[in-house]
Amino acid sequence: MHGRSAAAGSFGAVALALFSALATVRCEKLPEIPNVPPVASFVYSPVSPINSGQTVVTFNASGSTDSDGQVVSFTWNFGDGTPEETHSTPTVTHVFPDTPATCLEIVYTVLLTVTDDKGAKASASQTARITELPPPTSIDCTRR
Repeated sequence: MHGRSAAAGSFGAVALALFSALATVRCEKLPEIPNVPPVASFVYSPVSPINSGQTVVTFNASGSTDSDGQVVSFTWNFGDGTPEETHSTPTVTHVFPDTPATCLEIVYTVLLTVTDDKGAKASASQTARITELPPPTSIDCTRR
């Protein structure tokens, strides 16, 4: 044995076997982390007065969040019979339609549904008080 001992040769064989075993270890796919649904939230302005057919109301859902991704769509249902609107941005404007009614306040429920980048949905709602002109407190309405 010139320059090598038997122990050195067996160490090399063990190291080679260990390296070979490590090279064949396969990573298993970890289970997918469940999607956390988004949280829907919005504000609107002005709150009052909102006159039917006249006042442009701005709805802002930028307070909606998704802790494990992002909110990708905002669907608005204004509760007034107009079609639902879906947008990719959180801000929208709306004019509540005028009706044949006068001298009263109509309460609509506005529903926001947000969808995250994995398809989960969440909703939030608020009421909006809309005045059909003339206002119920006006002299034209109190004389009836």
